[in-house]
Amino acid sequence: MPLEEYSHQAPIEMTMRSSFKRSCRCGCRCCCVLLALLSLAGFVNAEPPPASTNSIGMRFVYVVAGEFLMGSPAEAGGGDGSEASDERPSHRVRISQAFYVAQFETTQAEYRAVMNENPSWFCATGGGRGEVAALDTSRYPVEMASWDEATDFCRRLSELPAERQARRSYRLPTEAEWEYAARAGTATRYCFGEELTPSQACILAPDGAAAPRTRPVGSYAPNGFGLYDVHGNVWEWCADRYGADYYQSSPMLDPPGPDMGTGRVVRGGDYRFPSAMARSANRDFTRASRRDQGNGFRVVLVVEH
Repeated sequence: MPLEEYSHQAPIEMTMRSSFKRSCRCGCRCCCVLLALLSLAGFVNAEPPPASTNSIGMRFVYVVAGEFLMGSPAEAGGGDGSEASDERPSHRVRISQAFYVAQFETTQAEYRAVMNENPSWFCATGGGRGEVAALDTSRYPVEMASWDEATDFCRRLSELPAERQARRSYRLPTEAEWEYAARAGTATRYCFGEELTPSQACILAPDGAAAPRTRPVGSYAPNGFGLYDVHGNVWEWCADRYGADYYQSSPMLDPPGPDMGTGRVVRGGDYRFPSAMARSANRDFTRASRRDQGNGFRVVLVVEH
């Protein structure tokens, strides 16, 4: 499906245009003026800038601005006690600007194209090469990439001539952007509902049998925004520092994370952990310099106007 079809603003625009056509009783001139005024105000005809695929083949989904409840309500959990105090209180957050986010976790091929190396455990030269012998891992998520290296990837990608010419730059998502995109309009523990099974994500099976390795990105069904692997496969770095009590004072509008904190936030769980660690609200963190075979990332695309 072309990425342009993932714009969730288009149906609203078409509905508004259709309603104007149905209610027009004045020869359309006044409606044209009204549509023009609404367009200037941002209510209609706010087409996202063209950016479905970048110069190295990364695909992006357009996520509209909006509000959601971030974190876990006190009564959540289904009795398993997996919800932690750092996920509370649940609080309303407003993402004020639409943004593009990578449809997939950054792949080994994409990382190599920018960084000229592949640090991954699950590749032909990595420590887990026996698990992927004779497999093409180019579409597997890059892992063993630290937060420092993920941000450096964003910087180098932004500096590629084709990206500079297109006025595109890249960064990691904020923790709020990550959860907003992962939930895709849901308020359940997972974007698929209250339960998550190994048939829906690369996670540890309930019987304790670990998935032996990561899987190629896009191996499972996407969420409602068209994003793949927001649960499991690899943890995804966020831009924010981690604060256990940050939700107690987090601003409603575009929370950037605490000014000081312990390490950097990772979200989404990985192939070695049970479903509880892959919940949309689950928070974790580690030091920015740490390389781990379960840590990867996806990027946000910023288009300059």
